Amino acid sequence: KASQVALLKPGAACIPWPLIFPFPLSLSFVFFKESEIASSSKILEKSFFKNREEKARSVNQITKKSIRKINTILTKNNIDRSKVLNYYTTKVSGIAIKLSDEEYEKFSHDENIESIYFDRKIKLPEFNVSKISTQSETQRNPQRVPCGITNAGGYTDSTDKSTWIWIIDSGIDLDHPDLNVVADFKYAKSFILEEFSPDDCNGHGTHVAGTAAAIDNDFGVVGVSAGAPLVPVKAFDCGGGSTISIMLAGINHVGKYDSPGDVINMSFGDFYGSDCAKETPFKKPIRALTRKGSFVTIAAGNSTDDTKYYFPSCVNGNGIFTVASMTCDFKFAPTSNYNLHPIDVIATGENVYSTYAYGNYATSSGTSMAAPHVAGIIHARGRKPKTSGTVSYKNEDYPIAVK
Repeated sequence: KASQVALLKPGAACIPWPLIFPFPLSLSFVFFKESEIASSSKILEKSFFKNREEKARSVNQITKKSIRKINTILTKNNIDRSKVLNYYTTKVSGIAIKLSDEEYEKFSHDENIESIYFDRKIKLPEFNVSKISTQSETQRNPQRVPCGITNAGGYTDSTDKSTWIWIIDSGIDLDHPDLNVVADFKYAKSFILEEFSPDDCNGHGTHVAGTAAAIDNDFGVVGVSAGAPLVPVKAFDCGGGSTISIMLAGINHVGKYDSPGDVINMSFGDFYGSDCAKETPFKKPIRALTRKGSFVTIAAGNSTDDTKYYFPSCVNGNGIFTVASMTCDFKFAPTSNYNLHPIDVIATGENVYSTYAYGNYATSSGTSMAAPHVAGIIHARGRKPKTSGTVSYKNEDYPIAVK
């Protein structure tokens, strides 16, 4: 069992996923029924909060009760609670836990459990950087407005907006001079055990952040929602590696503090699954993120394939926008995944110039670069993007997202 990635509903057979990555121990994540242990998102559905801290206090109170209930269920099944790696309580009620095969078999039939998944190792999409410019080189030249920003309808100064853009990725360069990073470790957080700081040592997250919100100044580059507060949630390590359980921990963290109008960008939509829209563990927590007015942008993936077979890009719902990639001259990008169901919009993802780790700047391509254009559009507008024109591919017309 430990060598499979699967969804198991109590009493049902295992449904294996392709592209399996074995774990040395059987690491699973468990979702409990909302009727038995309700998430804080569900409990607080009709509540109004003056600020993020007031919300966090309410979430903390619910979390303590949820953890007690979960621990009681573990005790009933003779499972040591020290095996729990993460508790999920904000958008779903669940845990990431190491289980022996025997424990798994018994626990999977507990009446409180909605589903159990085996964990899976994942990596960021291929991130090819064609050119890196140092901070000193860039500051000698005027600020650039990349074609992707122009194609998105230009940029808006959002420095004073109270809403945030959360970047669940490899972190963000915390002291990049062209980014307005919320660096308070209460919000900015790493879920990589060996990398305590949410500072970016990969470059992917910082590149994404700049496209969404690089500051409007006299050097470097500008983002769509220029100067918007950016919050790094580090869920990928320096080499771009992660697991589904870590990604869920990042979403759980955002769920504690997010506020209506916030945007959560997920530039990692290229993980293959079987009948993904039904089986992906991301479906429930991502939909819950938008329950109180936050928005989610997701990269469609770079496999030149049907998006419905990839997660989390296959997830649909109100406030969720899956983004395909186009070139600067409005052609469908050669590596972008396709299918208007679940793709919502298209934005520039080829040869995108943006901020990069260690104060630098770089050019890169992929749907990872397209998604933050839409994150910036939504943040600047405070609502879903407008569209203007289309890009045709495989007899489908993809709406171009604009501000």
